[in-house]
Amino acid sequence: MNLSLFPVSVTQVGNGFNQVISLFRAAEDVAEAGGGGGYCDLGEEGDVLRDLLIRAHGGHANARQCAEMAVSGGEILGDDAGTVCAVLAPGEVMHVDAFLSRLDVREVMLVAPVVLAGMIRGPIPEEYLEDISQSLTEMRDIYSWAARTRLCVAQIYAG
Repeated sequence: MNLSLFPVSVTQVGNGFNQVISLFRAAEDVAEAGGGGGYCDLGEEGDVLRDLLIRAHGGHANARQCAEMAVSGGEILGDDAGTVCAVLAPGEVMHVDAFLSRLDVREVMLVAPVVLAGMIRGPIPEEYLEDISQSLTEMRDIYSWAARTRLCVAQIYAG
């Protein structure tokens, strides 16, 4: 499944699934047009990022919980044919942000070859590692912005 993250207000979440999906589609369109800002497309790499975050923090229970929340821990807001929306509340976003803000992306990427060895046969392409590093940075930025502005983070699963 393709995973995307973006910040939304508590009011927008309160307006329901259709409102959040509409905002997601608009953010996705802006990002595809090169506008960036406020949207993070992790593609199908959510599980990889979760495992990297857990390994980078020694597999501790708090690391596992925060990594899970960051990529798949939101409360389900709703779903329709092939699209599911989960949302982390502002307090949960702040918890995830505190975890992610302590990360050194370079250190996390040092464990990437070990995590990816069980998923990819042969040498790991450098471009793939760069994409993972960029996704991790973008994810951290989304949570940081949402935490500073007391927003929720919507997790959209499509596929």
